[in-house]
Amino acid sequence: MRYEYSIIGDWPNTYTFTKAITENLISINEYDLPISIFRPSIVGCTKSEPYPGWFENMTGPPGIITGIMVGFLRAVLVDESKVFDLVPADYTVNALIGVMWETVNRYQRDDRIKKKPKIYNYVSGVECPLTWGKYIKEMHVHYHKAPPFRAIWYVFSICYTNLWTGQFLRFWLHRIPAVFVDLLLRVNGQKPKMMKMYSKTENLMDLYYTFSTKEWKFDNTNTRQLWSTMNPEERVLFKFNFEEFDWLSYIKCYYYGIRKYILHEDTDNISKALAKNRKLFWLHNFCIVVLIFVVLQICWVFLSRIIC
Repeated sequence: MRYEYSIIGDWPNTYTFTKAITENLISINEYDLPISIFRPSIVGCTKSEPYPGWFENMTGPPGIITGIMVGFLRAVLVDESKVFDLVPADYTVNALIGVMWETVNRYQRDDRIKKKPKIYNYVSGVECPLTWGKYIKEMHVHYHKAPPFRAIWYVFSICYTNLWTGQFLRFWLHRIPAVFVDLLLRVNGQKPKMMKMYSKTENLMDLYYTFSTKEWKFDNTNTRQLWSTMNPEERVLFKFNFEEFDWLSYIKCYYYGIRKYILHEDTDNISKALAKNRKLFWLHNFCIVVLIFVVLQICWVFLSRIIC
């Protein structure tokens, strides 16, 4: 890790650093290659193709939301007021196909060999911004309609941006429960795992700190110009524009996509999941009452000693 930070310098992580290296390599040979640079923002699940809500892995936001859904993550490193620049995977593929088509046409219709590659920033925040707060709020709406059956606790999460606040929340909401569960696992003769799971998950969240607590203003002029050159038939076949994009329907696809493709749960277990969720709800509230009672008792004992 110490060598990693000495190499990447001010870049937030190796992902952005290696992308910058690639673009720099292209810029060195920019006049010799018939290319364009395509920059999508945060790629999410598909909206319709091949299936609504299709996911390939848990990297990034899907992993965070899955952790919240199953009651594993309770302290989340996110600024709810910032724009969450999310783009569907199938829209991204359509936009990339359009960029390739336009790049070929641009080089064929111009005999000049030397030309600077065009940069296509593919983002949603210019035409139809979505905030982290709205994204998480809508996820909670669908959670209460169809909670995951594999949940280990009732959904409860606190978003933070201050790192000291985060350490405090992680200690009380992650590490204390993890120690308790690992103790139970040891008693039952099983290998403890919760502390390791929390440590790994928190490290991953820290890697996304720059993207979950900041926002940027992107220039997507080239992408919008590309859309304007497409005819109505092409716009239907290769849709990627975000004007009047329906975030509510997409977030619904996102939620049920996590449920189906990551948690591997179909809609036929929703009644069982709701019954389990009600039990987790009462257990969650019971623990809160017990915690408040213990805190009040400690305060009472402390004050009694001061008064006496």
